[in-house]
Amino acid sequence: MHAANTEPAAAPVGVRLFRPEDEPAILDILNQSIVERKVTAQLTPATMAARRGWFAMHSARRTPLFVAESGGDILGWIAVTSYRGGREGFLKTCELSYYLDRHCRHQGIGSQLMAHALEACRDLGYRHVLLIIFEHNLPSQGLAHKFGFSLWGRFPNIVDIDGQIQDCLQMGRDL
Repeated sequence: MHAANTEPAAAPVGVRLFRPEDEPAILDILNQSIVERKVTAQLTPATMAARRGWFAMHSARRTPLFVAESGGDILGWIAVTSYRGGREGFLKTCELSYYLDRHCRHQGIGSQLMAHALEACRDLGYRHVLLIIFEHNLPSQGLAHKFGFSLWGRFPNIVDIDGQIQDCLQMGRDL
């Protein structure tokens, strides 16, 4: 399977747990965002070697990784990550990270991924879900608001991407 590289297929979009064969497409989508320098503080392209542990972590039951797929193409993904892993007081809190193929944005795929992930988080026993969003990322903030997230905190001037300093918002919601 690969990341979408043309207009999205007319086939319906499904959301499912990732499989090992999805890993290259997941990295391709992440690397699109890294190159664009707009929505992630990761500045170095991701490699399979560097992400092996991350994929292994997201193979665990409590930290699933879901992909949106249509016609054999991976259109986007969303990962559930333990918040402040190893600190027992945060066991009921998780963070979501999500990325869409550049050809598949603004088509409702992010909403499908978010709805699926939030339901999974409920089923896994999480009580709180967090998102970290750059202040200028209005589409992501809109998605967060659509799903009941509100501003829980602001990290002023915390991100430096090629000399461009910006705030990050911590958005959260109870399940």
